[in-house]
Amino acid sequence: MGYDICSMAKMRKTAAVLIAFVFILGIVLGAAGCGAAEKEKFQKTYLDAFDTAVSVIGYSESKEEFENMAETYVHKELTRYHRLYDIYTEYKGINNIRTVNKNAGISPVEVDDDIIAMLEFSRDMYYATDGKVNIAMGSVLEIWHEARNHGINYPDKAALPDIEELKKASEHCSIEDMVIDKVAGTVYLADAYMRLDVGAVAKGYATERIAQELEADGYTNIILNVGGNIRAIGAKADGSMWAVGIQNPDLASDTAHIETIETDYLSLATSGVYQRYYTVDGKNYHHIIDGITLMPEDRYLSVSVLTDNAGIADALSTALFNMDYADGRRFAEGFMQSADAADKDSLGKISVFEVMWVMPDGEKRYTDGFKEYIVK
Repeated sequence: MGYDICSMAKMRKTAAVLIAFVFILGIVLGAAGCGAAEKEKFQKTYLDAFDTAVSVIGYSESKEEFENMAETYVHKELTRYHRLYDIYTEYKGINNIRTVNKNAGISPVEVDDDIIAMLEFSRDMYYATDGKVNIAMGSVLEIWHEARNHGINYPDKAALPDIEELKKASEHCSIEDMVIDKVAGTVYLADAYMRLDVGAVAKGYATERIAQELEADGYTNIILNVGGNIRAIGAKADGSMWAVGIQNPDLASDTAHIETIETDYLSLATSGVYQRYYTVDGKNYHHIIDGITLMPEDRYLSVSVLTDNAGIADALSTALFNMDYADGRRFAEGFMQSADAADKDSLGKISVFEVMWVMPDGEKRYTDGFKEYIVK
């Protein structure tokens, strides 16, 4: 999970997120005043939830009304989810994912319902993807996390983790060892060496939960950007769609975005090699670890998922990154049907599921419907 990445990695990630934020803001400013006389455009930015840049942009009848919405629904709730899902830090009076990990093989931990719901969602994502996104891989990801941080802090001593150590850790990554008791409200890791890492799921899941709360209370004309997890809630005040740029994985390029999509309700999430990485012997190693090879693979520069649900978008951008293109294409084309048929409340019903892959040579490949959302 990205809560404890050292400063250089945070700067790279935050810079990319802020580029996307500025892009969205520019589109909104360009449209302000065109039929939006009764509502003004406002924006609010936070930097203290999920250790990333969070922006809320929307239209409201007053600044006070907008800021109350942004603080109550977005900032406070994201902070609460951040503490619940944190794997690195303990908080007084809270049993969080770190607490669960510390009690692995010892005893069940009584947790908040929002932890249980997120873990159930994550388990459903595991089965839906045949294990390509696995929150039970914490023991492996912890080794990579330490190697990456050491390599960023001491570039001349950067090294890859020992493969035998990774293989040994991979023996403790079974999702079946995560025991959830909804009646008792507890989570127990039956394997004492198992660790949860919810970094591929938690941020998108929290974003979706907050968006649903806003929608249920009648809020609209809002777009959320939580560390690159985009969720639109209604169109802009003049009825036009939001325009959202997809980050160019080549951060050295003068072109910040490789595509721009339009939406009034969808979520967009991208997993890419540029987000968190370190360099060993001149080669960059990113943070998305394949559960079979236990290495960061070079299949793609990035994978972007466009769908109704920010949690699904976040989880499946990682899962697809860990699939070969042919397998990923088949998965993407069949996912909507399987999700609708699944007896899994946490998956929900979705009406759109589109994917864009950026190949190692920069070629862009799309599911059939993705181009319909690209700004011409």
